[in-house]
Amino acid sequence: MRLLPVLLVALCLLLTGCGSFFVGFFSNHPGGPFRVSGTVSVVSFGFVEDPTGLTITFTAVTLVNSGTATTIHFCGDQRAKFPINRFLQVDFNIGIHCSVPIAVTVVAPARKPTAEVGTANDFPISVKQP
Repeated sequence: MRLLPVLLVALCLLLTGCGSFFVGFFSNHPGGPFRVSGTVSVVSFGFVEDPTGLTITFTAVTLVNSGTATTIHFCGDQRAKFPINRFLQVDFNIGIHCSVPIAVTVVAPARKPTAEVGTANDFPISVKQP
């Protein structure tokens, strides 16, 4: 009697080891593309090697919105799409090593320098000479 449960467990383990049993998970982001918006503060170009040794280039973009910074790595050289100090809305799909931009929309133009010290939060601030 005591031998029967041991044999059943051994049989289950044996069948599992033969490849007849698989448990896995796969996600392809069924929610669709992601969207983020903010003022472009940093844009840099870089590369990374994947596990097979293939070099993948990416553009790291930091967007600031309401004091929160978000950095996204986009595949390839995307620097021309992300002008500094512009408020953008970016739609993209997340990839394994980098994300793929779908649409980059300029929401607000670049801020112009002001003629007075401390006016608004425009950069750069110039000093008016008397």
